[in-house]
Amino acid sequence: MLSSGIDSLHRMVYRMAFPVWQFYLRQFQARTQGAQVALWNDDRLLLVRNSYRHTYTFPGGYIRNDENTATAASRELYEETGISVTTGQLRFSFACSYRNGKHEGHDDIYECHLADRPAVHIDNREVVEALFVTTAVAMTLPLERHVRHYLEPAGKRT
Repeated sequence: MLSSGIDSLHRMVYRMAFPVWQFYLRQFQARTQGAQVALWNDDRLLLVRNSYRHTYTFPGGYIRNDENTATAASRELYEETGISVTTGQLRFSFACSYRNGKHEGHDDIYECHLADRPAVHIDNREVVEALFVTTAVAMTLPLERHVRHYLEPAGKRT
């Protein structure tokens, strides 16, 4: 019971901090570089939902100073889902850029195909949901723009 209360507190902090972070980025010309993983098992794609968003996205996040985007993608996948893949298992799919006020963001999207369905372990703090879905099901969900862009030409995957 105590851990669910602590998890709730963490989710509340994430929900309060996220708009502050977004405001900072929009106001101060921040440039960010992120990396995400479109992880496939058979015809199903792994999507996650963060506690501070209402949309689904790929596991991922910002790169650290000592990382390239493939390393960051692999690290973020592990941190958010407990799924470990090497950078050699990742295939660059596409890059996307966006602007929000003075904030300029760039994300590299990597693809990974696993023969066996991995166990997913989320923290229930930052990541509150993780699911493997077909493309058809994914397209019925509220998706981040880059996820929808990735999936639209992928009708053959269902």
